[in-house]
Amino acid sequence: MSLPIPVLNVTPSGLAHGRFIKTSKLAIVLMALLSVSGNAQAGMFDELIDPKDGQLDASSYILNNAHGFMPVPFLITEPAVGTGGGAALLFFHETDEQKVIRLENPDKVSGIPPSVTGVVGGATSNGSKLAGVFHSGNWRQDSIRYLGGLFGGSFNLKYYAGSSNIANNFNIEGLYFLQDIDFRLSDSNFFFGANYVNMGSSSTFHFSGDIPGIDPIELDSRDASAALKLTYDSRDNQFSPRSGIKAGIKASFHDKNLGGDFDYHEYTGFVHTYSRLSEKWGLGFRGDIKSVSGGVPFYAKPFLDMRGMPAMRYQGDRTALVEIQLSYDIDERWTLIGFTGTGKAIEDGNSFDDAHWQTSKGAGFRYLIARQLGLRTGIDIAKGPEEWTMYIQFGGAWR
Repeated sequence: MSLPIPVLNVTPSGLAHGRFIKTSKLAIVLMALLSVSGNAQAGMFDELIDPKDGQLDASSYILNNAHGFMPVPFLITEPAVGTGGGAALLFFHETDEQKVIRLENPDKVSGIPPSVTGVVGGATSNGSKLAGVFHSGNWRQDSIRYLGGLFGGSFNLKYYAGSSNIANNFNIEGLYFLQDIDFRLSDSNFFFGANYVNMGSSSTFHFSGDIPGIDPIELDSRDASAALKLTYDSRDNQFSPRSGIKAGIKASFHDKNLGGDFDYHEYTGFVHTYSRLSEKWGLGFRGDIKSVSGGVPFYAKPFLDMRGMPAMRYQGDRTALVEIQLSYDIDERWTLIGFTGTGKAIEDGNSFDDAHWQTSKGAGFRYLIARQLGLRTGIDIAKGPEEWTMYIQFGGAWR
């Protein structure tokens, strides 16, 4: 599994789901290009120009410097926690075999990203903060995909109970441990995997702003789960796919016997498709369903995870959503995109028809910043049911 980190778009309720880090492992390196001194920029200028077309390209800079820890800054653009940033120390592990293939085939786009080890830390405008260490590995020619990490965070969020429009302010902080691995089945595009998550957290609700005189309520808990998953992945690139399919199902079992305080189950199914309508036009489709049952803590309920909608804004015991994205290539480097999507969050006891559709739409652009990695970067501007949001994207928007 490649590290799902576009520039640390933090999804805070994922502190319990494994979704609170969402950045591509090479993406935050590109932010370093904005902070290098003038002399250093002059010294590496040749590495930032692709000899194939003479355009700005970071492939050589990233891969030829895949040794030692590289300090780089990054941005945070998740509307639920505000804007912010931080820094990372990254250590890349490109194998000798990968390097030989890359140097002998400069026109070829790598299908296997290098492994990376990192230390990250960041903070946002609403007082949220995050720090941690991780390793993401692709082994045996992409036959094994691994992600592991230990993270600590404190997030100031809003919780909307049921279909209520009343926001309850709360803080959740804790320590999050993740182990995730996928094994390719023979020479197929199918992967069978498992993961383990353990998080100890402390949640504090602040009601004094709504009801004066009420003291904060504190809740301490531990949530642990083991999951089994089956994934199909035929995408042509793990960062910015242009064709292929990624689809999967996953069952997570949260149990006291695993070290937690809760007993509940979580089920997920998704499909992402990418196709070329013509040489210039591309079409993407995303479908996603989630369901939980049992004694689910408030922060672990699934929510509509779409551009234009803050994390945890539309929660339910079940969620379903669809998105489509249309792209147009101006040339080999620049691409324009437009997207729209809709979904429902359904509470137990309510039918699918009882829930309201929540819709978002937007547009953006991508630039092929690392041709040999197939990595594209750009900006999306999205309008959800309530607000406009801007996202800095590295790689695809769908994880």
